[in-house]
Amino acid sequence: MSPGNLIVRATYLATAVCASVLALPFAVSMLAKVLTGSSNGWNAALSFVLALFLFVLPAARAFRRLFGTGTVIPPELVHERPVVAWVVTLAGGFGHFFFVISVSAAFEIALEPERGEDVGGPLAGAFILTLLLYLIALLCAELALVGDGKSDASRGLRSGPFS
Repeated sequence: MSPGNLIVRATYLATAVCASVLALPFAVSMLAKVLTGSSNGWNAALSFVLALFLFVLPAARAFRRLFGTGTVIPPELVHERPVVAWVVTLAGGFGHFFFVISVSAAFEIALEPERGEDVGGPLAGAFILTLLLYLIALLCAELALVGDGKSDASRGLRSGPFS
């Protein structure tokens, strides 16, 4: 197994973990707003559904593969689809960069509130950029890289004109 293969799989595992850490509390809070009726129901319900389907379910699918087969992405799929693996790694890596920056800024603001008077917009922008990069990495990995989990070589061995 090549070091590049390990980097792709480790970056994607970290992306699935960090995306879950960011999206799951948001989804739960939106569900609580829907159930208690404390907010506009449609906006909160749509936010819950988007967070669930775009972030939590792809990460849960990756965790299911991790616990079921012992790997997040099968190594042969990384070798067969190097461009998609590169996109997943690059988007996940930049997402981790902005995640660390935004979380460290949030902790600094929480510890010293007088320093963080006017940082709400840039901090929200960093979180949104983080989520956008994680979304790209999650969807590229789950839809294009892993797909149904079968390699192109095994598809070629099947008989029939359609595979």
